Amino acid sequence: MIPTPPSCYLRVFFLFATCILAISACTNTQEKDSDKKEVKTTSELSGGIYRIPLRSNPATLDPAKVRDWYGETIAHQLFDGLVRFDPYLSIMPALAKTWQVEENGKVYRFHLHPDAVFHDGTPVTVDDVIFSLTRLLRVENAAVILPHLLKIQGAKEFRENRAETVSGLVAVDDQTLMVRLTQPHVPFLTALGMCYAKIIPRAAALQLGEDFDLTPVGSGPFRFVSWDNDRMIRLERFPDYYAHPAFINGIEYRIYPGGQDTQILTDFKAGHLDEMPVFGNARRELVQTSNLQWFHRSSLSLFFYGMNTRHPHLKNKDLRKALALAVDRQAIVSRIYNEQYDMATTILPPGMPGYHPENQLEAGNMDMALKLLQQAMKTDAQNIPPLEIVSATRSPSSTAELALVKAAWNKLGIQVRIKYITDWADFEAYLKSDAVQIYRYAWFADMPEPDNFLYALFGSDSPVNFMRFNDETVDDMFTTARKTVDPVERSGIYRNIESKILGEFPLIPMFYMAVDQVYQPHVKGIMISALGAHTMTLNHIWLDQPH
Repeated sequence: MIPTPPSCYLRVFFLFATCILAISACTNTQEKDSDKKEVKTTSELSGGIYRIPLRSNPATLDPAKVRDWYGETIAHQLFDGLVRFDPYLSIMPALAKTWQVEENGKVYRFHLHPDAVFHDGTPVTVDDVIFSLTRLLRVENAAVILPHLLKIQGAKEFRENRAETVSGLVAVDDQTLMVRLTQPHVPFLTALGMCYAKIIPRAAALQLGEDFDLTPVGSGPFRFVSWDNDRMIRLERFPDYYAHPAFINGIEYRIYPGGQDTQILTDFKAGHLDEMPVFGNARRELVQTSNLQWFHRSSLSLFFYGMNTRHPHLKNKDLRKALALAVDRQAIVSRIYNEQYDMATTILPPGMPGYHPENQLEAGNMDMALKLLQQAMKTDAQNIPPLEIVSATRSPSSTAELALVKAAWNKLGIQVRIKYITDWADFEAYLKSDAVQIYRYAWFADMPEPDNFLYALFGSDSPVNFMRFNDETVDDMFTTARKTVDPVERSGIYRNIESKILGEFPLIPMFYMAVDQVYQPHVKGIMISALGAHTMTLNHIWLDQPH
């Protein structure tokens, strides 16, 4: 790889800054709404139920156990963490009103908001914070935040049941928490803004036990009301929210299991939904409708096909490379998704520190794919058996996309089976099984950190490394990157990590996803994050015509 001068690194960070500040192809609704809020009273803005489609049931509503964006969508409304991200990905106060960083990054001192209370009326205390962070260390299906929490002094001993408490979590008083790390760890504060680090009430969690998954209690702007499986999850405004009580009276998440995109579009056109993601033919269907509000923003995300590198059918790197090169990803973006997304050539999306266009994976080279396949067959001395792709959605766009992939691999002489598992919990369980071969997956960054992409998907001990990628050198590079303070040097390490992973072809990066949403004309106060619409709290939304 050709060394990159520092000026190129600076361009990467400039791209990141411009990406997170820009919202393109949208109305100036947000500015107009800000003006309206200055002249309207809270009572004038209040009222109504906000209706949102949810394309699957969440597996759980306990933030420590959430592993899908359906649960994350709701968790952001029910719970708050110590810190949060604003729409421009800056770290902002949440339950921690202020904090200090001491001893060159080894100690963090958090001061809780004095007015913060849980939905059951009990105050948020340091005891609740310590309980919430501590239980994360022993959650059976570990969250991707775990490596960051293990930097807390005593966390490793606690996780391994060699200690009863985490020595690095110290209650100075009911409102002041001191966190001591074993060494400076740059991503630590950013990690506390992730969904998993939301704070829950100790007393309620212990009382409810496993029922907390389905009847959660938090301190966020909305509180839980009910969950009718496959139909609806209802939340209501929490009037004692410490930051700013929501304007709307509540939220209805209407569930469409398996990604019933056509029905979502029908319900939106009929006025039964207040917003919906823009997918497939939705734009063509809705473009003639007047006054709709369209929002498009680049996001820190990737849609890809992951390959189980330990499966007997996929152990050969030349075969995995042949599969990747045979797929004409640009044709899929153009023909199936109408250029809504940009074809992916890397793992890290543009705008993420560490992204570099040098780390590119070629697409649509059938001649090279056939040569690699012949080489793979010589190595394994056997014919390539049928391959299986598993998908969590069976929408028109996903079906059309899979048909193109299947046709491309048929040209290589490889037969393909498509398996649909539309229940998310069942789909995730299948990804963890030895049976999984190739799977469709979308990854949205939980925080603006390359570690959240590369370690989460490829770290040997990551709970979502469904590709079973394992490389000791890469693991060592992760360790080095996390303690490297200089941003340019750190970005370069992640760039090299990505290059090494791509060279093994454990995945086929398909396209960088965007946040594309359409809203009814009466929805005001819209704010979109580059982390995705599902990461934003909705207490700022108000309805011009409450219903």
